Amino acid sequence: MGDRGRNTRIAGAPSRIAGPAGLLTAKLAVPPLPRAFVPRPRLTDRLTEGAEGEATLVSGGPGAGKTLLVAGWAEAGRAPGPVAWLALDACDNDPASFWSYVLGAIRGTGAVPERSPLARMIPGPRLDEAFVRRLAAGIAALTCPVVLVLDDLHEIGNPRILRSLAFLLRHPLGRLRLVITTRADRVPALHRPRIRAGLTELRAAELDFTPEEANRLLAAHDLRLPPTELEALHERTEGWATGLRLAAGFLGVRDPARRAGEFAGTEPAVADYLMSEVLVGEPPEVQQFLRQTSVAERVSGELAEALTGQPRGQQVLERLARANALVTRVAGRPEWFRYHPLLRDLLRYRLRLETPELATDLNRTAAYWFAGVDDGPAAVGHAVAAGDWPLVGRLVVTVVGARIDSAHRRPLADQLALVPASRLSATAGLALCGALLAHDRGEYDVVPAQVARARATLADEDADLRLPAEILARALDAALARARGDMTALADTTAEALNVLADVSTAQLPGARHYRATAFTNTGVGLFWTGRLGAAHTRLRSGMAVAQHAGAELTQLDAMAHLALVEAERGLLRDGSGHARGGLALAEGAWRSAPQAVPAHLALALINLERHHLGEAVAALENAAVAQRPEPEPVPYLALRAVEIRVLLAHGELDAARLAARRLEEEADAGRTPTTLARWLALAEADLDLAAGEPEKLIRRVRRPGAAARMFPRLWTRVARAHLTLGAFDAAEAALAPIHVSAPDIGSAVEAWLLTALVADELRQNSRSVDAFSRAVALAEAQEMRGPFVGVGLPRLAAFLERYQWLTPHSSHFVGELLGDAMAEPARAESAWGQDSEELTERELDVLRYLPTMLRNQDIAGQMYVSVNTVKAHLRSLYRKLGVTQRREAVDRARELGLI
Repeated sequence: MGDRGRNTRIAGAPSRIAGPAGLLTAKLAVPPLPRAFVPRPRLTDRLTEGAEGEATLVSGGPGAGKTLLVAGWAEAGRAPGPVAWLALDACDNDPASFWSYVLGAIRGTGAVPERSPLARMIPGPRLDEAFVRRLAAGIAALTCPVVLVLDDLHEIGNPRILRSLAFLLRHPLGRLRLVITTRADRVPALHRPRIRAGLTELRAAELDFTPEEANRLLAAHDLRLPPTELEALHERTEGWATGLRLAAGFLGVRDPARRAGEFAGTEPAVADYLMSEVLVGEPPEVQQFLRQTSVAERVSGELAEALTGQPRGQQVLERLARANALVTRVAGRPEWFRYHPLLRDLLRYRLRLETPELATDLNRTAAYWFAGVDDGPAAVGHAVAAGDWPLVGRLVVTVVGARIDSAHRRPLADQLALVPASRLSATAGLALCGALLAHDRGEYDVVPAQVARARATLADEDADLRLPAEILARALDAALARARGDMTALADTTAEALNVLADVSTAQLPGARHYRATAFTNTGVGLFWTGRLGAAHTRLRSGMAVAQHAGAELTQLDAMAHLALVEAERGLLRDGSGHARGGLALAEGAWRSAPQAVPAHLALALINLERHHLGEAVAALENAAVAQRPEPEPVPYLALRAVEIRVLLAHGELDAARLAARRLEEEADAGRTPTTLARWLALAEADLDLAAGEPEKLIRRVRRPGAAARMFPRLWTRVARAHLTLGAFDAAEAALAPIHVSAPDIGSAVEAWLLTALVADELRQNSRSVDAFSRAVALAEAQEMRGPFVGVGLPRLAAFLERYQWLTPHSSHFVGELLGDAMAEPARAESAWGQDSEELTERELDVLRYLPTMLRNQDIAGQMYVSVNTVKAHLRSLYRKLGVTQRREAVDRARELGLI
């Protein structure tokens, strides 16, 4: 064994471990620990716990460190008594020899009394029940607990020995504690202790070194690796003990060019170990089975049979896994197996060396097999490995293309990057592969040419490829429109795609449902941003349902998140909140930072703004900023900025809102701004005018030629507020009249009835005022919508609320909450900024005003025309003066002090 040494420690040594003289000392002594031995407390603690029971099983593949683990535990004095060690090999399959060694090991501990049966027993050629009974009686008479280690029990295959061992274990062994190390995953003799809950089991996965343990092992070999190198090495070895030790030798060679990620199973030392310890015992047909199936990253019985042309693939894999031959089950998929990366390296190398043409054929076979079970990414990977470029194009068109917006996008792009650039126009499928690659790289100007090239060659393709290729081409048209922020093109393109997909079955195109889900969703996205909310709602609901049925979770998230945005815009805050949170629950984990999650965060920001939950609105905006950062789509990015302005104004931070508005004005392209986004930008601009006390500016803007065509309900309410502030009551009512007639979204209706109530109150029309206000409250209360009552300041609102509550004594608790919000003044802890505190400099105050925005340090530096280091220096100083350590804390503290 490569993980076992030999020791000559005998009875009388200072340790509690004893070994009898006169026997084969190498077999009956605890192996010595190497210089670079690393204790692993998490495992030795398990061995100590196991020694309190009847038996402990340590099961793992060759080189898993079983022997050294138990030897280290024994040397550390963790055993409850002396340790009797027996190292087994194939020569110990004679029953008399086996039990002679067992008795010798136990006697060597000094725990056998002179009159004990164990002191005189000599196993004969027959191992009858009487012998085992005498053995059990002698064990019961031991003077102290004794640990018997049977190292490498898998070497014993004689059924007579195994039956006698099982008979011995029928009942608890009293003071004897059994520790077995073995490669076999199951030891029949241990079923009794397992049933009695007296068995502790350490299996292969537990024996693997953790990254921290691997780091300590390398340090013991005088190696210090950077975190990235350590991670790469741990990934290559998967914590396999012998693999790590061999890697230490590989990296210990003074060659600066060597890197941990280059350590492979083809290294001579690794290959020799694998050949002599793992493969040597397997018959030629099994070794051939392993080589042929190694082309796959994971293999099932059916795939193995397709690759080898032989039956019983599942049985072979099951046996190899039970034997811990570096073959393990795939977690959560018991019918699938995988080979250790280093073993797979060696197997693939031998396959290419001995039969290079077979490796290509096997990869092609695997590609077709995976395509047949609708695993497109794996199919493409094998087609790439086979170098069959036309097959790559065919598979992308027929199997994979529908998943371009899924979690498979990144691995698919990595695989397509291996296709020679010169081949990316050879067929329509390969031209579409080139378009997919260009889109993934953000080379949007290249995509149309590649799609056009594909369409130009479609006539030369097989008939069964033409429809799938055209559908993928349309999907790429949509993806390009969305990436460029052209929402009109997105809605139109995907609407046409839905017409094409209407009569396509999954038999014709396996990815038809995925395509349909994406097309419904993208149509809804385009309709939403172009202002057609009702149609968008219908399409998005269809997209969500089809995506769920197809198992396209990322598309389902996209549809659900945009549905939440539609509902937030229509004032359906309860529904919108439910869909937003449902989408984010779906995104938890793999897609938490996916751009498809941005609309869900954005919807929550709008909903919390309408409910005047400003802290939650800020948190939602921050989460949206994080999610959009890797791949920002232009429209949601600008929408995020527009909502940020409104949230800052709700916080009363006019200066920060102005800064954000200036930044947005620089980034927005008025000529390509879709309708809904244009409305959000206009709304933010109007709220800035009102917050700055410039209602005339807002009124002048809406009176410009052509402005009337761009008016919408929420903007009319801002105009009405401006007129109300100026005392122009008739003009305010005229601005509100279209809203009352057209039954707009709930938020506009609430604001319109509220402003009507305030106008009527000014005109002393008490009955009309109370009626209008009651309507506003009824609509708002159903959605918990408090923002319109406590947002941009309204004259006499607090007094009006107080009088309304007095006039309607049975008014709801909601009205009382509104009154409390309207009467509350922002907390200003000016006294906290005492004379002993250091005042902020003008430049520090300038930096402070940027902090409530989502601008990063480099953005702030650009706005202030200074270096990033200068901004960081100002931040350190103002953090110290404010007594905080983080940006959010600085904003909160500054608000308390009235600095922003």
